[in-house]
Amino acid sequence: MKIDFKTYIQELQQVSLDQLTEHSQRSVLENLLKQAAQINQTQKITVLQEPKRKENYGSPDFKIFTASAIIGYVENKKITENLDRTLQSEQIKKYRELSKNLLLTNYIDFVWIRGENIQSESLCSLSDIENKNYKGDEEKQEKVEQLLLNFFSQVPEKITNPDHLALALAVRCRNLKDFIYDELERQSKQNEQERLYDLYDAFKNNIFSELSIAEFADAFAQMLSYGMFLAGLNADTQAISLDSVKKYIPSSFQLIKELIHFLDELEKPEYQETKWIIDEIIAIINHIEWATFQQNMSFKKRTSEDWDSADPYIYFYETFLAAYDYKLRKAKGVYYTPPQAVNFIVRAIDEILTHTFQLPNGLAEHKQVTVLDFATGTGTFLLEIFRTVLENLPQQNPEKRKLLIKEHLLQNLYGFEYLIAPYTVAHLKLSQFLKENGYELEGKERLQVYLTNTLEPVNRQVRVPFMPQLSKETQSAQAIKDKPILVITGNPPYSYASKNNSLWISNKIKDYYKVDSTKLNERNPKGLQDDYVKFIRFAQDKMDRVEQGVVGIITNHSFLDNPTFRGMRQSLMSTFNQLHFIDLHGNSRKKETTPEGRKDENIFDIQQGVCISILVKKKGLKKGIFHTDFWGSRKEKLKLCVENSLKTIEFTELQPNAPFYLFIPQNQALREQYEHFWSIKDIFNLNSVGVVTGNDELFIDFEEKNLQKKIRERFKEYHKELTTSILYRPFDVRKLYYDADKIERSRKNIMINFQDKNVALISVRQVAEGIFNHAFITSFIPNFRATLSNKGGAFIFPLYILKNGVEKTFFGVAEPQAPYGNEKEENGFIKTENFTSAFRKFINQQYQKHYNPEQILGYIYAMLHSETYRTKYADFLKMDFPHIPFTKNQQSFEHLAVLGEELIERHLMRKNFAFKELADLGNYPVEGDNVVVKPEFKIINIQGKTHQRLYINPTQYFETVPKEVYEFYIGGYQVLDKYLKDRKGRSIAEDLFHMTEIIKIIYFTIKQMEKIDEETKEWI
Repeated sequence: MKIDFKTYIQELQQVSLDQLTEHSQRSVLENLLKQAAQINQTQKITVLQEPKRKENYGSPDFKIFTASAIIGYVENKKITENLDRTLQSEQIKKYRELSKNLLLTNYIDFVWIRGENIQSESLCSLSDIENKNYKGDEEKQEKVEQLLLNFFSQVPEKITNPDHLALALAVRCRNLKDFIYDELERQSKQNEQERLYDLYDAFKNNIFSELSIAEFADAFAQMLSYGMFLAGLNADTQAISLDSVKKYIPSSFQLIKELIHFLDELEKPEYQETKWIIDEIIAIINHIEWATFQQNMSFKKRTSEDWDSADPYIYFYETFLAAYDYKLRKAKGVYYTPPQAVNFIVRAIDEILTHTFQLPNGLAEHKQVTVLDFATGTGTFLLEIFRTVLENLPQQNPEKRKLLIKEHLLQNLYGFEYLIAPYTVAHLKLSQFLKENGYELEGKERLQVYLTNTLEPVNRQVRVPFMPQLSKETQSAQAIKDKPILVITGNPPYSYASKNNSLWISNKIKDYYKVDSTKLNERNPKGLQDDYVKFIRFAQDKMDRVEQGVVGIITNHSFLDNPTFRGMRQSLMSTFNQLHFIDLHGNSRKKETTPEGRKDENIFDIQQGVCISILVKKKGLKKGIFHTDFWGSRKEKLKLCVENSLKTIEFTELQPNAPFYLFIPQNQALREQYEHFWSIKDIFNLNSVGVVTGNDELFIDFEEKNLQKKIRERFKEYHKELTTSILYRPFDVRKLYYDADKIERSRKNIMINFQDKNVALISVRQVAEGIFNHAFITSFIPNFRATLSNKGGAFIFPLYILKNGVEKTFFGVAEPQAPYGNEKEENGFIKTENFTSAFRKFINQQYQKHYNPEQILGYIYAMLHSETYRTKYADFLKMDFPHIPFTKNQQSFEHLAVLGEELIERHLMRKNFAFKELADLGNYPVEGDNVVVKPEFKIINIQGKTHQRLYINPTQYFETVPKEVYEFYIGGYQVLDKYLKDRKGRSIAEDLFHMTEIIKIIYFTIKQMEKIDEETKEWI
């Protein structure tokens, strides 16, 4: 049998080209495809022309399938369309994700896409179609026929690999999510609240009050996909259909069964656009080779070498989620906990129950032990507890095992999860684990894992009329929230921008906003709103309600030493008798390295460091706070988790005390010495963080003319007097449109003092990365990020407060300031030193001499540039504003003041210094366009002479730039590198002298710091 191309061409010729649309001759194409399908003798193939759909939810025009599987798809385009261009379209990219076997045609050209391979053949040309006498080209017809036969002969392999299934589901689930979202938006806007919107409303009112339409669409799409997978898993090798899916959902999954009833709605007009996606998912599930697939998804016995395959469902869901929506995974903080870490936590809990609480069977003590995983996810912690309980029972006693599962694992082990997809996976995973261990859930038996927001109480009297199982679910979850729990465990989400703002948790978290019975008085305590902090507060509240209990969790480690969390630390100390912290570090934001200087890795794929916390409450138990560090590679840390227990770890006992109550070791004697120094916040009367514009792109520019243009375009007006200079980054001064009514945070009460040659010290309150080097000086308004620290912005401490004595204006507005004393009138201003009276009294008494503010600032600036000071007090400089030691030696004070003043003058760049001895540094010998392409430092040997160069592009460079100058940091910025990178693509022709000066000033700074260190290292 051959394909009848002659008739096919004749039928195409019956319609003129200008009238041929994408759809006008589709039945002709369908006949051609059916002929090709019939030639294939190996399998009966159906060619189904899909109905036209809305653009966003379109499926390929033809689906090619057999009774057991989808072979591929055909996408049909207008006869005049260029298929080479179409191949690059988003639509085709989307379809290639659906299938590795795709045929693209415009009636006369045929492109077969098989995975990454693309083959194309042409039946004829457009001019041939227009020529009524054209009889066809047999050679071309042979080639097209062979291409079509190859397309139809593809036999889809049965799915046996969980990764392949996860990827196939993810692609279709993404389409399903998009439809659900758009349909919810439509129902919301048009006030047509059909079944789908009712479901969203029910979840929002009963599960998570902050749930958005986008979040529900995502969750519901995933649940439907995994619900159909669950049906296939329980269909006992029978094919499932849209009608039979519900029948195969086990009775132990009542909520999933109830939700999956939504599939009955697909015949309604508003949902028909998405039916093809559901059909696709069902077809994929029916193509699973279940015997092999289930073998690949079985719970293997763990070995010391192979932990990762012990929980196949973790990797199945991780693979799915990464392909489905990687950004969502990141935003939700959905990262599986490595089983080695979970195993350590569960063994630690078991150890405490056995030895501290005197429960001989530990977690298996079914009459006394209740466990709650308060952030269940896919059930990793509960699975480990199931393992631990069952592994301690001999296999020879199946009846006892069955009884323990029925009366303990199914009655006393609880889980809370508010995301429906991991909730579904958790049920699926744990039920399959029990099944493999000889126990199949019967009748109304269920796992005690509930769909609920841990942090949001619900009214147990509320009923959802059309969803009795959801009503029952929320009521049961609240009953558990209200009952005593002995053990709480889990890995709560880390989300700095928490959406968990229910009244209950908001009130509870207030306890962390005070320390020693007084308010924290923090400018920005947002860290306490992180989700993981709220989950810890939930656990603490549960423990406050019982006489004894244990919390074993893994979380963000920032609460151990961040000053903002000092109230939280003190509060935890009041609840628990013993607190064990295993700091797993891995904080790439802090640029953590091991004590030996090696790379330190995170056990998660995240930047934020983590720690394990084991918190024990028991009346009469000796109080103690214990800490240890696990450093090194991920592999090394996980090995330590497996090989150690609470008994074998060498902990350091801590003695946390005011003001910070730190949960990390510190040199107490050194700390007491440091605390006696003067904090810069106690030296200066007024301080503030730098300016935040909220839109630097608009309000800040390199050049005033560009700034003026942008402002006029945006606001239709421009006031020149509002333009001033801003210290944007170290040595990088730009133009700022300082309109206090328009920028986000003007800090005007402080910034008005930047006049009349006034200067301000810049420092930070906390340092996360590396050693403290966050000290600079400015005579300009500084940007909030002038010295980078990922623990906060730049704080400024003006040397003088200016009072407007002769009605001068500050940025266009006259605003006099109240003086503090020590006034002197200068240039029409009354200048008042910005020192506290207590500090001025100390200086006068310490040295029996009145030093002027410039001398005192010089001394402070010198101290902040002492390497010995920075290194010796590094632990404390991370915690709070720098504390300044004042020498008792007057001569030393004056010498350091001079060194500091010299450094200040260079850093302000107010005048050109000769730098005669540095004449060779930073020369710029090669002419060119001066455009920064890529800053690159190179050490080059030319004719036996070493050259150190800083290139701005392939041909132009600054000559003689010492390596230590190039690598010099101020705050979080590598000064020269940052300066050039910020000018990438720009000419620095007008900045060349300035750049050379920076190079020389940094070199001078390094040498000056050596002099300062020489003066301070013996006594500091």
